[in-house]
Amino acid sequence: MYIASVVKRRSILICDDHVLFCTGLKQLLSSTPNDFDVNVVHNSAACVEFFRTNSVDVFICDLNVDHQDGFELIENLRPQLGDSKVIILSAYFEEYLIHKARKQGVFAFLKKETTVEELIDVIDRKQEEGFYSQPTPFSKQNAFLNQDENFVNKFKLSKQEREIIKWIVQGKLSKEIGELLFISKTTVDTHRRNINRKLNVSSVGELIKFANENNIA
Repeated sequence: MYIASVVKRRSILICDDHVLFCTGLKQLLSSTPNDFDVNVVHNSAACVEFFRTNSVDVFICDLNVDHQDGFELIENLRPQLGDSKVIILSAYFEEYLIHKARKQGVFAFLKKETTVEELIDVIDRKQEEGFYSQPTPFSKQNAFLNQDENFVNKFKLSKQEREIIKWIVQGKLSKEIGELLFISKTTVDTHRRNINRKLNVSSVGELIKFANENNIA
């Protein structure tokens, strides 16, 4: 006797505080032939609460959810995420953010201009295929960029931080940099910690490599 195989519905959670975008994406994914079970939450608290009692195959998250850093949210949820494919869908398509996502173990980093067809292709990718991000440059002009200035400012390096990176790349020590910029060594060390946090690097070598690759200095 023939027994039909049961295909498990793939569950997706979208976490994004842009309600219209989030709702529209759910409708687009739900209207495809793929058998997706799509849920949405619009703030980080609701997201955390959802994962208390649920698991998903795919977690799609913005990088700024009600003013919480999406990277921090993902890291806090790591025990609950397990083998879920984590996809960042963001208006901020910057090299250093993509680098940070890759280092954090995110499955894919996509811009919000991504078509639903490409998003589904990414969802269908196998875990062993590794990290994915679009290689094409992203235009800064879109409907989302003007809405989250706090997020943009958080990741932007200040003029003095860029100056400090320039001197680090040239091999200067904190004491020498302080003398060049007329600030204390303690202040330089504080800036260096902030720079490492913003760029998600943990050593001078990583910082120099990252600065050279992304024209930070």
